[in-house]
This record gives sequence, C-alpha cells and structure tokens, in this order.
Amino acid sequence: MTHDPMLTNSPSTQDENTGRATTGNTDAPILGAAPGAAVGRYFRKYAVFSGRASRSEYWWIALLSLIIYGVGGALAGVIQVATAGTNAYGDVSDETTFGAGLISSLLFLYFLSTILPNIGLGVRRLHDVSLSGWVILIGIVPFFGSLILFVLSLLSSNPSGQRFDRR
Repeated sequence: MTHDPMLTNSPSTQDENTGRATTGNTDAPILGAAPGAAVGRYFRKYAVFSGRASRSEYWWIALLSLIIYGVGGALAGVIQVATAGTNAYGDVSDETTFGAGLISSLLFLYFLSTILPNIGLGVRRLHDVSLSGWVILIGIVPFFGSLILFVLSLLSSNPSGQRFDRR
C-alpha cells in the first residue's frame, strides 16, 4: 500500500513491527493495518476519542470480538449440555452449570472491559469518514441505528477527517 500524503500531516517513516509506511501522527489511521497492529492500537488507545481509525483497524477488532464471543458462547453451550443433569421428569435441567456460568461470566467481564475502547474505536472510525463522533449515538435507535452505523463503518477514509486529529 502506498503512502497517501492527503491522509496525514507528518512525513512518512517505516514502522519497525509491520514494515509499512507510517506517520509520526498517532491520530492518523493505520491504512491496511495488520491484525497485531490493529489490536495493539485498540488497547493503547483504550479511552481515546480523538483521531481516526481506518477500516482495517475497525474490522480486525470486530473480527476478534466475533471470535471471542463465538468461541466462548459455543464452549459455554457445549459445557452446559455435557454437564447438565436431569430433573425429576427426565428432562435436561435448565440450571446453569458451574463451567458454563464461569465462561459466561468471563465473557461478561470481557464485554465490560471493552465498552470504552469499542466506543472510542467507533468514534475514531466516524472521524475517519469525516463525521462527528456524536453520530455514534444513532446506535441507540433500535435496529436502524445499528444498521446505519454498520454502513458508515464501511465507508472509505475521507481526507477531510484530518480535522479530528490533535495538532
């Protein structure tokens, strides 16, 4: 991927981890971010709402969350079915087993610990398409809000989004 001077304010340097062209501007998006770079930046910018996030940064984190919740939920379900007893009528008990409850609790803790970085990432993604971070509040609208945010997250970077970078 080539360096686009329209998307950054700083001269290009080379990142020692990825070998890709980067800028000294930490608010600029990492175009074509590798999974490790996206995850690292996600946790480094835990509660940062300024700057921008590229599509690759955003979607690598979405994929990571999908995998964590999918694998964790499936594992909790398998453990629940495998360890659940039967009630007096011979039906499978609907009480949560210890293992399934433990995994569900860990998933809930992961959810709680990633609320702030997910909001920050969403705001930075909106900044990258040159929209105010407050647009994220449209997600409150049932169904349509999430659908609109999904479509906005698919848009490509807009050079005028630089206005959201700290100077």
